[in-house]
Amino acid sequence: MTDNQNSDLAREFLGSPASASVLGALVPREYGGLDLSHADYGEINRVVAEQSPSRQSLLTVHGMVCRTVARWGSLPLRQEYLPRLADGGMLGAFALSEDVAGSDVRRITTTAREVPGGWVLDGRKRWITFGQEAGVFLVFARAPKHDLALLVRRDNPGAYLQPAPRTSGFGDARLAELVLRDCRVDADQLLGRPGAALTHIVSDALTLGRLCVAFGAWGLAGAALSAALQRSIERHQFDGPLHRLQLVRGMLADAAVAVDSAELLCRQAALALDGRDEWALGRILTAKLAASRAATTAAAVAAQLHGAAGLVEGCAVDRYVRDARVYEVIEGNTQLLQDLIADQALARHRDRAARASAPSALILTGGHHAT
Repeated sequence: MTDNQNSDLAREFLGSPASASVLGALVPREYGGLDLSHADYGEINRVVAEQSPSRQSLLTVHGMVCRTVARWGSLPLRQEYLPRLADGGMLGAFALSEDVAGSDVRRITTTAREVPGGWVLDGRKRWITFGQEAGVFLVFARAPKHDLALLVRRDNPGAYLQPAPRTSGFGDARLAELVLRDCRVDADQLLGRPGAALTHIVSDALTLGRLCVAFGAWGLAGAALSAALQRSIERHQFDGPLHRLQLVRGMLADAAVAVDSAELLCRQAALALDGRDEWALGRILTAKLAASRAATTAAAVAAQLHGAAGLVEGCAVDRYVRDARVYEVIEGNTQLLQDLIADQALARHRDRAARASAPSALILTGGHHAT
């Protein structure tokens, strides 16, 4: 696919000729990007997800590739890729998941064999969002001594793309599998240093991805809540609108609280990341968990109030339910996030406890540190 075709796809899929520039939202200005804050980029993800979580998923993975190249790429790599990623001339995709490696990224089996001037890759990457259209893939692999992050072009010899089955939610995410068979990648396509891929690069990319997903889930939750509220006003049963029924009001209240909580947590997380807060990661994990649950809650309420009309394939409410389910799986499923959030909560508790005990230690030593 040519750069012009990719740019046309970006504009068509995101909804307007100006939308392709959004793909460069996190790219530094010197490379043609907008260099937006995380708070602003999150808001874009929310607005897009209100209409189409599939479209929002493009912003997630493309943004992850842009961020990784900008932070971990060499100057020549940044100069080569970032301008094209910024204007939508090239779409980026995130190639991490495999048959046996999902939440546990340490289980990746794609191999990298060093050869003069580069690497030879073998393996299969699955569930690649917008893989059918991407021009470049951020691929993670294992070498005998190190793990690696490499950029693989769709036209690299030995790289084969296969359309993946369409999922019930995010049906327009154009999933693909990337099969690598003796795929030669030049040495200058390496991101970061060998050994940093799974300890630093993946976590950095996933932090951004989870923030995008949190805002996207909040956007979907808000759209589903609006549909539920409107239905409760327009639908009359038992001599009045649905919203007069106490049990219906309880469902609406639960959904409203979930959506409002998601909003506050998403905004807090984005500001923490922009402000380089030491606990930003925990806030992002919390926002992603809360927002994905809010999407599930609000979508379920909308479906319940619409009855059979909300079960018709292709209608908005049916899509809300299907898409909400995906938000609880991608970029870390609910159970993984619970585990990670518990780690963060314990770490913060220990930090507070240590800080609280520090003045007591000074008093006991007469105002001086013990030796």
